[in-house]
Amino acid sequence: MARPRIFLSHSSQCTPESGCDCRSYLLALEAHLVDLGCEPIVDKGILNGGDLWYGKVLTEIKKCHGMILLLSPHALDSYYVMVEAIVADAERAWTDDAFVVLPVTLPGVRRRQLPDSGLGKLNLGRFDMVDWRRQYGPDRPPAKIARTLRPLVERQGALPYPEVTDFLVGRISDLSDAALEHTAEILGVATFAYARAHSRYAVVQGLLAERPVENVGDSCAMRKAVKHFLPKVKSREHRQEIVDLVVPFARVPKKAADQLRLVGEGAGDRVALLGSTLKETPDMYVRRASETPDSWMVRKPAPRHDAADFVEGVIAEVRACVLDSIGFGMEHDDETLRRLLARHEAESGPFTIVLYQPPDAELLDRLLVAFPRLLFVFAHEQAATARGCRSSARIAGLTPGQEQDMVITHREFRKLAGARE
Repeated sequence: MARPRIFLSHSSQCTPESGCDCRSYLLALEAHLVDLGCEPIVDKGILNGGDLWYGKVLTEIKKCHGMILLLSPHALDSYYVMVEAIVADAERAWTDDAFVVLPVTLPGVRRRQLPDSGLGKLNLGRFDMVDWRRQYGPDRPPAKIARTLRPLVERQGALPYPEVTDFLVGRISDLSDAALEHTAEILGVATFAYARAHSRYAVVQGLLAERPVENVGDSCAMRKAVKHFLPKVKSREHRQEIVDLVVPFARVPKKAADQLRLVGEGAGDRVALLGSTLKETPDMYVRRASETPDSWMVRKPAPRHDAADFVEGVIAEVRACVLDSIGFGMEHDDETLRRLLARHEAESGPFTIVLYQPPDAELLDRLLVAFPRLLFVFAHEQAATARGCRSSARIAGLTPGQEQDMVITHREFRKLAGARE
């Protein structure tokens, strides 16, 4: 799981040799953030000898989800703290307040000192601040730090699919507060009225939760939620992207997605057997297993079953699909094709071939010899029970009713998504 990265801005002049004990507060804060589920980022952990501070540190800040400004007496006149705070404020504005900026005054600093300090021009008083008083000591971080970071930890650190989550949060960014709150209520997830960005993350987390049904037509909170908010998303493209992600995550079992991803990313034979009857089902499984906004590339060759040499025909069709998709129609030798597939996999995940038929031992052997870097998914009602396929993974399937309800839901929502704006 992803952990939100919090940059700790502090003055390096705060050392025991200088008579300052602020470093003990920095170390205590690092430990406290780890306990909260965050990843603290401190300049000493990212800078090596000879590194240029400006480029390295500022680039690192942009990779973070928030910043805590430790305002010690030395920090008030620190050029570096000032620059880091300026970058953090810019990130906060750029991300619509998703980037958290939290100033924390340490012993020896009062808020009234800020306007006349070197940080005065930053107007830090506009932020919600925390005072870490001396009587508490470094062993008792103020509770307000945890309360402030809680929404960030919930939306980022507790999410198992951060890339997909971030993508969908952007796709529902134009929903009103009322639409968000009602959607959250339908899904049974908690939101914070004062943190709209967190509310979007909470709603998306609820949409991506696995919600199996027993039979076709069973009630489902995901369906109710999507029907409520989808027409309110302005862009047709965004509506369709929402449907294509939400339905597989809600319906395809996580166990099955994990199985398929293990096969697709493994070093051995890449063959998956999926018991299914509907053409859209393998697409849903691959989309769910991809766990990224862009699904692994899927191609579905259609070999002729009445051909004289069926196996040779399948191999020829698969090769044609690969050449057309990543070779752009050019003819390549086997070694060049191998390099193209390796690069594609490193950049976009395994190239997936879906075959709507039960597996055959001879066909499997020939395919794996000819295309060792492809992921083959045999999608057929008899695929999962086929014999003589020892190197194949049998993917956990759905009942006929569950499969039908998944496909019906996807078709229905795609139609809803494509309605005229």
